[in-house]
Amino acid sequence: MKTKDTGVSQQRRNRRTRSAPSLRISKLGIISRNYQCKFCNGYRDFSHTLVAVLKLMDAQGCDAVLFSLYSIIPRDIYSPLPALKGLKTVKAVFLEEFHDGKRRKPRRYLVYYRTLKRWAEYEFFQVFGSLREKHREDIVEFVRKEMPKRILGNCCVLLCGETNGVKYSKEDKTVHDEFGLKAAIPKDVNIILNPIHDRMTRFEMKLKRQFLSKNGRWVISVWNKGKKDKNGRTRDGLGAAWTIFHNEKEKYVELTPNQLGVEIGILDFSKVI
Repeated sequence: MKTKDTGVSQQRRNRRTRSAPSLRISKLGIISRNYQCKFCNGYRDFSHTLVAVLKLMDAQGCDAVLFSLYSIIPRDIYSPLPALKGLKTVKAVFLEEFHDGKRRKPRRYLVYYRTLKRWAEYEFFQVFGSLREKHREDIVEFVRKEMPKRILGNCCVLLCGETNGVKYSKEDKTVHDEFGLKAAIPKDVNIILNPIHDRMTRFEMKLKRQFLSKNGRWVISVWNKGKKDKNGRTRDGLGAAWTIFHNEKEKYVELTPNQLGVEIGILDFSKVI
C-alpha cells in the first residue's frame, strides 16, 4: 500500500542543491549502531534516536555528525529535517538512506548542512565497493568525474569500499595511488570521512586508510555492528565500531557514555591525541 505523501518529499526536493557545500569541520561526532536491533518505532535505523543524538552532539560542541551507513529508511511520513531544528553548533550531518528487507540496499547519501537561511541537502551515490567491481578505466573515471563532487570544504567523503581506489600491492606489500585517487584530493582537505556499512576484516583496508592519512590528513571510518558470517557469528571485533588515522598513525577515541542505544565518539581535530 502506498503511503500518502504528506508534503515531506516536496520539502526535501526544495532543499536539494547541486553545488557541494564548503564546510569547515573542527569537531566531529561519530555515531554507530547495531543494525540487527529493531527499535521501539519498528525501524532498524537511526530514526528512533536521531533527535536525541543530535542534541547531545550539539551540547558537546560538535559542528558535524557522521553516522555509519544504512542510516535512515526513507518514508513519506518521516524526515530527518525536524531533528535539525534548534541546533546551535552542529552545522552538517552525514547519513545514508537505504532500503531495509531481507537484504539491505543503499540508496542515496545525504549531507544536510546549514546555510544562512535554512538547512539544505546535498546528495550523491556510492559508485563501487571493491576493485573487482570496476575496470581500471572505471576507477580513473571515478577519480576524474566523481571525486570533485565529494570535496566539501576541508573534508571529502569516500563511501564504504571506495577507499579501494588506492591499491595494495602484494609484491612490495605497500599501498600505491595507482589511479590518482589520493592525488585528486586537494591539499587543504585535511579530513576524509569514510562511513561504512559493515566492518571490513581484510588487513589491506587498514593499510589503505593509513596510506590516505599521509601528510597530516585525518581518515575516519565508522561502521555498523551486527553483521553475521555464514556460521551466524558476528564479525564486530573488539572495541568501538570505527578506526581513525592521522598522519599514518592510528588514533583512539573513547566511547562517550550514553543511554541512547548507539556508540558515540567525539573527535576534536584541534587537539593533538
